[in-house]
Formats: sequence, structure tokens, C-alpha cells
Amino acid sequence: MISLVRIDDRLIHGQVAVVWTKHLGVNRILVANDQIVNNEVQKMSLRMAAPDTAKCAIMAVKEAADTLCDPRSEKMKILVIVNNVADARRLIEQVTAIKTLNVANFGRITDNLAAKSKISDTVYVTPADVADFLAIAGQGVKVEYQVLPSHPVKNLIEMLDNAR
Repeated sequence: MISLVRIDDRLIHGQVAVVWTKHLGVNRILVANDQIVNNEVQKMSLRMAAPDTAKCAIMAVKEAADTLCDPRSEKMKILVIVNNVADARRLIEQVTAIKTLNVANFGRITDNLAAKSKISDTVYVTPADVADFLAIAGQGVKVEYQVLPSHPVKNLIEMLDNAR
């Protein structure tokens, strides 16, 4: 069962490894990214950052979608992490079980931050990101902004509308 799908630039880090996994009670962390799956150093770093309480898998987006659609995944509690909106959209288009997308810590890691629109202190977007978020919401998926479980949930689509 998918417990949460999250967009986070840093993928697995303290907030994810400690706070989110404990809050959700997950036993699996699935990183879906086509580039990282081919980078042994990044994969090793992500696995080291994962808590001992959750197995970590790093897969290409298509492979992650296939895994999440496999009936055997229903027996697991899975936190899915991507680091960009395009990958989240591709995943959501293939996995109908995803009903909510959690977003935080996105868009700040770039050489060209000035070319992005600030949505919050932790979310910066390009026009392509906005189009992907709107397409995701258009599929009936709730797009929520929430940095930590203890923070209030905000509607990211409304935040995007207010930023324009």
C-alpha cells in the first residue's frame, strides 16, 4: 500500500528518514528516478540515509510504477519519493492508486533560482512545473504542501494560483 508519495529535492534525508517514516510507519522507501538508478554513489548514499526500519529501493520511474501496481505491494507500507514534478506526473499517470501528492523542499537546488517563482520558503517552480502540477490535479490527485507531519496541510494548487 502506498502510504505517501512525496516530491523532495533531497530525496532521503533527516526529515524523510526520521520524521516521515516514523509518522507513517512505513517499512519500505521507494525512490523513483531515472538518473539516480544508474549512479552507484548516489544509490549508496541514499541507502545509507534510509532508516534501519525501512528497506530502501531505488528504481527507474517505469520500474517503480510496475512495482507499485503489483498486488504484492499492497502488503507493504511504502513511502515513494521523487525529486521533480515531471517524474511525479509520470508515476501518477501509471499508478491509479495514487490519490495524494505531498510536496516540500522542491526547486531550491538550482543554479538559476531567479528564473523560478517562489511559492513558499521551500518550493520554487518553473512554468513547466506548474503545468505538471495542474495536470496531476486534473487527474483528481490532491496536491498538498506539507513540510513535516506536524505542519498544517495546504493546497498547493491554491498556493500556485495565489503566486500568479
